[in-house]
Amino acid sequence: MFARPGWREFFLDLATNPQTRQLVHVARLQVGADAVAANFGVVFGGCYYHVLASYCEDSRAAHFGPGALHLRELLKYAIERGLQRFDFTIGDERYKLEWCDSSLKLYDHAAAATWRGWPAARAAAARRRLKRLIKQTPWVWNAVSAARTALGAFSRPARP
Repeated sequence: MFARPGWREFFLDLATNPQTRQLVHVARLQVGADAVAANFGVVFGGCYYHVLASYCEDSRAAHFGPGALHLRELLKYAIERGLQRFDFTIGDERYKLEWCDSSLKLYDHAAAATWRGWPAARAAAARRRLKRLIKQTPWVWNAVSAARTALGAFSRPARP
């Protein structure tokens, strides 16, 4: 994810900029010398926004569910600070349903303001439909992911 242009810089700036760093909560779960789970959250307006989360699948602790344990610690953190909500942000990952008592359906909309914008609006709508089809069809998603991984290996410079 951080290989995409500007993403790493965006999150680093958010976490270190004197105007925004007080909103950011970065945490990790450590087992011995290994960081087995990590997250990047934002605390604002009585809400904890769970923006990025990760866990190490290669760790010896992976089969013990470090991501689930870390999530419990993040919920504890939010409760201890009197936050009213914990927002898992976008994405339809199954673990979110286990914790939520409500959800907010999100929609995309593109409309042309003039006749010249009509082709761009139609292309944007077609891209969204195609992306949804790919992500909701497991065998297609697996094939696209494998192709993207293979192409990524060719586009990265070789390490010495």
